[in-house]
Order: sequence, then structure tokens, then C-alpha cells
Amino acid sequence: MGESKRLLRLKATLIKELPFYPNNKATISELESGGLNGVLLHYLHWKTRIVPPRSRKVQIAPEVTSDKRWQKLKSGINGLLEKVRNGDDLYPYHSKRAHKNGYTPVHRVSDGEVDSWEDKDQLLNTNGFYHFHLGMNVQSSGLSDRTDDVLFAFVSRDTFRAIGIFDHSVFAPAAKDGRMTAERERMCKLHEMHTTLRMAPGTFYMSNPIMTSGHPLYLVQMCDYYTSIIRDIDPKLDDRVFVSSLYEKGRLLAPSKYSFEWSFAGLDLGLFDKRTDVFFSLHKGHI
Repeated sequence: MGESKRLLRLKATLIKELPFYPNNKATISELESGGLNGVLLHYLHWKTRIVPPRSRKVQIAPEVTSDKRWQKLKSGINGLLEKVRNGDDLYPYHSKRAHKNGYTPVHRVSDGEVDSWEDKDQLLNTNGFYHFHLGMNVQSSGLSDRTDDVLFAFVSRDTFRAIGIFDHSVFAPAAKDGRMTAERERMCKLHEMHTTLRMAPGTFYMSNPIMTSGHPLYLVQMCDYYTSIIRDIDPKLDDRVFVSSLYEKGRLLAPSKYSFEWSFAGLDLGLFDKRTDVFFSLHKGHI
């Protein structure tokens, strides 16, 4: 039995929204020929790089305000943090790579054409750090003015923890002998300090486990979980009894006619009834 029209539409929608490169028929064909789980993984991985707009409590680590660059950058940082508190869209302040480097075919990596991290944010995947540009002027491209100095933060659904200010040398990988730039070394020390905060001395911990594909373990597990939800519920969406139960759980009157499609709000998985303009949230993402 083939996929339902809803699942085919979901897959087509994810591929259409996912920024991939090279943007050509070969890449599209590769994505279209893959299963839903694979497309969903590439889509969710890209989406983890974009912080969804919602009001968050702001926490500022002392390493931010004690940085020698604070006086010069505090106007931009405060402007960004005000947008965080207000729940404004932070999309313009992410890097260009987060906007454009959503997915590139695996064969380009295996052939040595591009680096394995080409379509991934290494510091986000391995350390959990988001970084934000601090220019408050949003250009016609939808991006804010680029700044060499950026703000690093840990972000959850309700909290934005500003951790430190870094220039772009923080993104330079370690040399073959293990030496790192001063900024990257400082970032690693800050990450360890905040990760191990309040841990008992000698505690063993594993921070952000990564799969061989470069994807975080939690993301692969989330993708598998979302796929199982979709596979379980999709056949029931033509059953009036099940649809009525959805509306009853939402304390809404079940309509006489309905038309569902799978939908995402940020990283939240849900169902959208096009006839009633109602979104049912089935599972919330981590940010």
C-alpha cells in the first residue's frame, strides 16, 4: 500500500521549504526518492538551527558584561535581548549558513567535494551553542547587518542564556596538532564550566552525543519518534470518531467537514485542519 496523499504532501512541503544545494533536479530527485524518515531528519536538522519566535526569559552570564567588547557591543546585544523578551523573530540574526545550508547530498561529502560539516552547525551540534549577529539593521535580504563579533547563547523553549562574546575565529577548527584559536579555546572552557555547573566533582557526563552522520543523537531520536506518531495517526484522519475525539480533547465542537494536513510550527509537530483553520499540537520540540 502506497503513501497517503497527506504523507506525500508532507514530504513535498518539507522538501520545498528545506534550503538545499546545489539547488538542482539531481538534489530534488535524491530527496524525493528517499523515505519520509530521511527527509524529516534533514528538515528537522535544518530547523534546529533557527530559533522559533516566542517570548523567553533572558539570563546574562557575567562573562558577557565583563568582556572588553561589551561597551562597544552592548547596544546591539541589548537590542537582540529585547527582541528575545518580546518574542520577536530572531531569523534575521542567524548566520547565512543557517538560512541557506540546509542540506547537501551525502555523496558530495564522500567524494571529498565538500566538508562533512558543510550543511551542519558544528558548535550547535557538539556544544549546543547558538550564535547571533548583532547588527540591528535588517536588510532587504531579510538578514541583519553582519558583525564579526557574535553572541553565543544556550536557548530553550522559555530561556535564553547569553554565555559569551566571540569573534569569528571561534569557528576555526583545531589544527592537526590539537591547537585551537584563543577564542575557540575560551569557548570550550566556557562550555565546560556551564555544562558541569553544580555537578559533583568527578561526575561522568556526556555532552551532546553525535552520530557518525554528524547529526546529534537527540535529533535522530526525535525524528524517529515524530515518524512513528505520523505513521500511527495518519490512517485515522479519515475516521470521524477519531477526528471528533481530537476536537473534544481541544474543547472544540467537531465540524461536519474537515481536511487535515501534517504541519510544523518551528519544531512542534502538529495537524492543521484547513477547513476550520485549527492547529492541533501533537508534540513540542525542545526550543
